[in-house]
Amino acid sequence: MQRKDVLYEKSEHIAFVTLNRPERMNALGGTLERDLNEALREAQSDADVRVVILAASGKAFCAGLDVKERSERGGPVKRVGMDRYRGLETPRIILGMDTPIIAEVNGPAVGWGFELAMLCDYRIAAEEARGGDIHAKRGLVPDAAAPLVLPRVLGWSNASKVLFTGDTFTAAELKEMGAWNEVVPQAELRKATLAFAKRIACNAPLAVKMTKRMMRLSMPAPLDDMLDFSWLIANDLLFSEDSLEGFRAFTEKREPKFKGR
Repeated sequence: MQRKDVLYEKSEHIAFVTLNRPERMNALGGTLERDLNEALREAQSDADVRVVILAASGKAFCAGLDVKERSERGGPVKRVGMDRYRGLETPRIILGMDTPIIAEVNGPAVGWGFELAMLCDYRIAAEEARGGDIHAKRGLVPDAAAPLVLPRVLGWSNASKVLFTGDTFTAAELKEMGAWNEVVPQAELRKATLAFAKRIACNAPLAVKMTKRMMRLSMPAPLDDMLDFSWLIANDLLFSEDSLEGFRAFTEKREPKFKGR
């Protein structure tokens, strides 16, 4: 299947799903989200795939929403109905996958990009791979399951630190919090990711997949309700004065002046 913004390769039972908008730091725009969802579904449905590596081209993992593309498009942003918002689809696909998925974080992972990495089962990052969820600095809320995933992975206090401050953190800080499971030199990133993937791929694939499914089922959560609610809130806040100020300040390279409305 031909895709523009995501590459898909398979070797030795490992599927490589690579975000491929390096000129935009793999920001969420173009056909990236649609292509990513299609590639993940292809990997999940392929019985020969035992592990998925989610990687990225260029110097960044994912810079979040493509604000530049949004500005270039111009015109008012239109509200969209729940059935038309694909942003809810990616976390549902990843969190519903039985196939283990490893994030190979080669560089900055910010906003939606950070959420994307945190949806994966394991994260191996380069020393340059800072990250964080900046929604609070844009007058928005996370809409890719971060409020569900981060408290479980990082603990309540560290999740609060990440989500409430909107700061970005170094790879070392993220490793200490438990966001990045391993941090390695950039030159050793693919080697380290492949080594870990092969340790999984050499095991009985059905046993691994069913173990992951049991892990998922042992932690029941209203995923659909949480995602739907987060989008309802995000859709409202997208039109708030603070959200418009957040985007305006970002493009004008200044600190935002939020008014709480």
